[in-house]
Amino acid sequence: MTHILFEIGFEEFPPSFIVPALDQLKRSFLSGMEKERISPGSVECYSTSSRMALVFKAVPDRQPDLREKVTGAPKKIAFGDDGKLTKAGESFLEKNCLKEYFFEDSPKGEVIAGWKEEKGKELSEVIVPLLDKCLKSLDFKKSMRWGTNSFYFARPVKWILLKIEEKAVNGRFETFQFDDSSYGHRFLHPGKVEVSPCNYVDEMRKASVIVDRNERIKIIESYIKNVISSNNCEDEIDAAIMNEVVDMVEYPYPVIGNIPDKYSDLPPELIIKVLKKDQRYFTLREKETGKLFPRFISVLNNIPTDEAVVLKGNEKVVSGRLADAAFYYGDDLKKDFTLLNQKLKEMLFQKDLGTYYDKVERIAEISRFIAEKYFNFDKEMVEKIKNTAMMIKNDLVTGVVFEFPDLQGVMGRYYAKAAGFGDEISSVMEQHYMPLNAGERVPENVIGKIVSMADKADTIVGGFMAGMKPTGSKDKFAIRRNGLGFLTVAASCEQELVNVKEVLDFAASLVSKFNPELKYDTEEVNDFITARYQAVLGSETSVIQAAAGAGAEVPVLVRKRAETIERLLDDHDINDMAQLYKRGCNILKKQIVPEGDPDPALFEQDEERNLYRSVNTVCEEIVNLSDNLDIALKIITIKSVLDMFFDSVFVMADDESIKNNRLKLIRKVTDLVREQIGDISYLNI
Repeated sequence: MTHILFEIGFEEFPPSFIVPALDQLKRSFLSGMEKERISPGSVECYSTSSRMALVFKAVPDRQPDLREKVTGAPKKIAFGDDGKLTKAGESFLEKNCLKEYFFEDSPKGEVIAGWKEEKGKELSEVIVPLLDKCLKSLDFKKSMRWGTNSFYFARPVKWILLKIEEKAVNGRFETFQFDDSSYGHRFLHPGKVEVSPCNYVDEMRKASVIVDRNERIKIIESYIKNVISSNNCEDEIDAAIMNEVVDMVEYPYPVIGNIPDKYSDLPPELIIKVLKKDQRYFTLREKETGKLFPRFISVLNNIPTDEAVVLKGNEKVVSGRLADAAFYYGDDLKKDFTLLNQKLKEMLFQKDLGTYYDKVERIAEISRFIAEKYFNFDKEMVEKIKNTAMMIKNDLVTGVVFEFPDLQGVMGRYYAKAAGFGDEISSVMEQHYMPLNAGERVPENVIGKIVSMADKADTIVGGFMAGMKPTGSKDKFAIRRNGLGFLTVAASCEQELVNVKEVLDFAASLVSKFNPELKYDTEEVNDFITARYQAVLGSETSVIQAAAGAGAEVPVLVRKRAETIERLLDDHDINDMAQLYKRGCNILKKQIVPEGDPDPALFEQDEERNLYRSVNTVCEEIVNLSDNLDIALKIITIKSVLDMFFDSVFVMADDESIKNNRLKLIRKVTDLVREQIGDISYLNI
C-alpha cells in the first residue's frame, strides 16, 4: 500500500467557491478510482483561499489485473451460416481485445462470450489521466479560460503537485508540468516547500499555511473567545462570517479594533450589517446589557510588521462605511414615516398583483377579516390594526433598506419608533416577517400575529394565482416559507381558532377583485398548506396524517391533536382503540348514513344501550376537562364497551331503521374520536 498527495494552487478563490469545489473534486476522484479498481483506504481533504489538496492513504501499489467475462450479441447474429464470425462478432472481439471466444446460454438465448484480460497498470499511469478528467469536470458558478489552456477554472491555476509517497509523478495537465514541491504563504514564507503525503499538513504549517480548515476555525474561535471572556460579552460567534473568513485566509491572524463613538446612536443591527457585509468583521454584544460591544474583530491573512498601522487603516475604513450608513439613516428619519406608503405606489410587487401599495391594502383588509372573525376586536382596535398594516412595508422605500435589503422590518421598527409610535405598533414593522424559518420565534404581540398571517396569506394565494407556485427547487416568492410561517403563527393563537381555509379564501377574493383574470384553485392551495404541517409540527408522518385527517383547517386544533397522539403513543396503549376505530370507519365507508343522532328507543340489545350511555357520559365529562390527554384517555374508556358492541351486535340488520340507528351510533363514536383525538386510522399500529 502507498499514499498519494495531490495539490492544486491558484489565485484566490471567492470564499463560497472553495468547499463545494473541494467536495466535487473528492467525489470525482473517488468515483474514478473505484472504476479503475484502486480504491484508497481513506482520503483527507485540505483547502485554503489559494489551494486545494487531497491525500489518499492506503492505496494499492498498482492497479490489479482484470479478468472478467464479457458477453455480446446472440449467436445467430454473431456467427454466420458459413461457420465464421459475422461483422458483429468480429466487432465484439475487437472492442474487448479478445482472441478467443465461446458461446453460452443467457436469458436472451445463446450469446457470444469471452474472457477479457487486462494487465494492471502502474499507479501513476492511472492517476494522471484520472486527474485530467477530475479537474476538467469541476463546475463553478463562474469560470474562466486563460492563456493557451483549453479548460475552464474559477481562477488561473499557478501550480499542480502530484506525488506518490516521496516521489513526484512525471506528467502534465494542459500547460502545467506537475511540480515536485508546494509553495508557502506568499508573504510569510514565499518559495517552494518540500512535502509528501505523510508530512503535508506539518510542513505547510511551518511554511505559514494552515491547510486544515478546522484548524483555522479553531485559531479564530480561540481569539474571539478570549475577547468574549475578558470583556464579559455574549458567547456567540457569527457562523456565517466564520464560514466566509476561514476561506479567505491561509494563515489567520485576528486583530481587534474600535468602532468610533460618534456612531453609537446608530441602530446596532445597522452597524453589524455594515461591518459584516462590506468588511466581514466579527461583532459582539455585552452580556449584561445586550448592547453592541464597541469593538470589532478582523482576521488578517498575514502577520503585520506594525499592527497599530493595520488597525488604524481598518478603523478608517469602518468609519467611512458607517458615515455613509449614518447619512442614509439621518435622511430617512427626516421623512414622514406614515406617508412613505404613498411611495409604495411606485414600487412593483408583481406584474399581475400590482404595487406594494396594492399589497398592503389587501393585507389591511385581510387583517381586518382575521381581527373581527377570530379575535372579536371592537371597531377601534380593528382600525388600529388596519392602520398598522398599511405601514408595514414603508421602510422598503428608505435609503438604508435600499442599501441593506436584509434590514427590512428591522429599520421599519426604528423609523416607526422615531415617528412616535409605541412599542406595540413599531414592533409589528419587524415582527410581521416572523417566523423567517421553521422553528424560529413568532410575533410576540397580537397585532403582529394578525398582520403576519395577513401578509403571508396574500403572498401565498397571490403567488399561486399569478402562476408563481413553487415547483421543484424553484420558489421565487418564497411561498413554501410563507406557508410554514402562516401555519406556525396560526398554531400559536391558543384561544383564537383561526381557520386557514377561510383566511386564504378571503385573501383570494381580494386578489380576484384586483385582477379578475386570475383564477384561484382552492383545493390545490389547501393541499399545499396541509403538506406544510410536517415541517411545522415536526411529528412523524402518520401522526400528522392522523391529526390533520380529522380536519386541517384550524392549525391550533391540528397541533393539539398531534401533541395528544404523541403523548398517547409514548405512554399509553391505544392499539385496540385504533383497531376498533378503523373497524367502525370501514363499516361507515360502505354505507350512506342518515343525518342525526341514534334513537335510544330503537335499541334492541344491551350492548347498544351500554355504548350509547358510555358515549353520552364521556361527552358530558370531557366538557369540564382542559388537558387534551385527559380528554383522550376519557374517550379511550369506551374501548371495552365498543368491543362488546362489535362482538355481539349485528350492525347490518334486515330492518332498515334498526341498521341505520346502529350506523348512527358507530358514527357518534368515530366522530368523537376524530374530533378530540384525530383520525387514528392513519397510525401505523
